[in-house]
Amino acid sequence: MKAMLVSKVPFVLAVGLLISSSSTALTTQESSKTAKPAQEVQEKKAPKKNRRAKRTGIPKGVQACVDRLVEIASKDPLPAYEGQAEDIVNNGLLWNDPKSKCSIGADQGLRSKISSMATAWRQKNAEKVRSLLQEIKGAAPQG
Repeated sequence: MKAMLVSKVPFVLAVGLLISSSSTALTTQESSKTAKPAQEVQEKKAPKKNRRAKRTGIPKGVQACVDRLVEIASKDPLPAYEGQAEDIVNNGLLWNDPKSKCSIGADQGLRSKISSMATAWRQKNAEKVRSLLQEIKGAAPQG
């Protein structure tokens, strides 16, 4: 009888552990179910990003790219460099590829002016950006 009782004690303990762990798992599942709607509500209440005008892409031709940069830079206060201005400079003017829409080619003088203009734009130096853009516009190849 004592041996039979001793063999049943571990079984009873194991069943007890299973029951307590399953009840803990159910409690965790229930709490995660109730947490999701609250989390979704927070996501819905999050303020939407201020969407500015859509990027229009890179204009075709060096003069068109420079004109677009002049147009963007003419706004007061100077808009952020990140966005369309950055695309035009990095993926257009400084892109050294024959397939580029507005590459200035290998002209190192013009490239350094464009790099200086981009640096000044990142530093929010509007006066320097506008003056460098006028210099670039005069020195840029036509066509």
